[in-house]
Amino acid sequence: FAIMGLDEYSIQTADETTLLRGPVNGDLTFSEADFEKKQLEDDDPTGDELSKQRNPDQLVYRSIFLVVMPIFCGYAALFSLQGEVMKAIYGQDQTDEPTIFGIACSMLYFGNLIFRLGHNVVFGFAIPRTRVVISMAAMTLSMWTVFSIFVWFRNDDRYVFLVFIGYGLGGVAIGTFESNVLSMITPLGKDTKLWAIIAIPVGINTVNIGGFIALGYSDWLQSNPEAIHFCVMSFCLFGVLILYIFLYDKCDYISSFSIMDFFRSFLAWKEWIWTIKYNCAAMTIDMFCVSLFSPGVILYIYDGPCIEFTITGFIMNSFWFVAIYNSFFFLGDTLSRKIFYLVKLINPFYFLLFSLGGIFMGLIDITILVPLTALGVSFANGSLYTQTNRLIDKEVPEKYNLVALSFWLFVGDIGSVLGSNTISFLSTWIKELYNTPVLSSAACA
Repeated sequence: FAIMGLDEYSIQTADETTLLRGPVNGDLTFSEADFEKKQLEDDDPTGDELSKQRNPDQLVYRSIFLVVMPIFCGYAALFSLQGEVMKAIYGQDQTDEPTIFGIACSMLYFGNLIFRLGHNVVFGFAIPRTRVVISMAAMTLSMWTVFSIFVWFRNDDRYVFLVFIGYGLGGVAIGTFESNVLSMITPLGKDTKLWAIIAIPVGINTVNIGGFIALGYSDWLQSNPEAIHFCVMSFCLFGVLILYIFLYDKCDYISSFSIMDFFRSFLAWKEWIWTIKYNCAAMTIDMFCVSLFSPGVILYIYDGPCIEFTITGFIMNSFWFVAIYNSFFFLGDTLSRKIFYLVKLINPFYFLLFSLGGIFMGLIDITILVPLTALGVSFANGSLYTQTNRLIDKEVPEKYNLVALSFWLFVGDIGSVLGSNTISFLSTWIKELYNTPVLSSAACA
């Protein structure tokens, strides 16, 4: 090539694919595929930069909504309907939560906490999209286990171990699913990820709102709340089908993420952890508040068939009241995710002011203001969640995307575990503070 007076050269195959190219006096030549791969490795692209390379037309895959939604329907069915599960195990007259049952339900949060990082070890053999399928299968089994308590083991506290299994599987599902699905779709672009992020509150509140409205309207459903668990189980199976048909082959960018890859990412913690340190601290406080008030202690404060409003004396079915409360939670969580996904990054601690304001409104013993607790806490949660996802995609190299998401969610769930284990103690104190009268079913008529 030098004799011919050429500064550059290229060699092509018969099908015109560039095999080698480079300067005549250079030491390195690359196939076209290897050249692009090395360029990506050298540049350490962020999630946003990678999505522009992998999805240059910025196609939006809205089908991810139907993959994410059923998992969070299952999550809501576990934490919102645990009172109904308790009555199924111990009988309808049971009002105080037995300690063993409380520990069993906390497996949802412990499993979630452990598998925020543990999925990288236990499922280290699988890539993120396979882990998503595993987690959806775990939630399906969780719903089936809880369903079986109502159908075959009602009023027999010897089978409380099934609560451990059902809620533990739910924790494994959520802990594994969330970071892997967000990492899996990172190359598809921020608009696709927004649909996944919004699907979370929609899934939770489909059960929290729709489920409680149905319970308040249908006497049959009040006697058979396991129908909700069965519907969610079917929905999870439908979500797996949607994933395989529309998304599975498009989420193949990460061909492997082994246990060693995970530990190597952790050893390089300086590359990503300083970027998200404040978001991690804020997330811990946020999730402590969310686990206490979503609806958390509200279910134990207003645990009678109906409630009487302070000041006005108005009487309302407690299922309807919880549905209204959850509607405010849905409104705050959903709107904040949309709004703060599109604005510049903000100090995460500012969002906690919404939580503090909401909690204050709920503790001044004015029943009509209690839904504002849900609005404030959920607005803080949605804002912090969506802003942290944008921060990771914009500033953290994509190769650390999964470990950064996993660690951030893990730290947040420390707050969830602390909050969930505080509910049974705090609810008794708040109930005395509120002095909420327990009314009979006849008073609801």
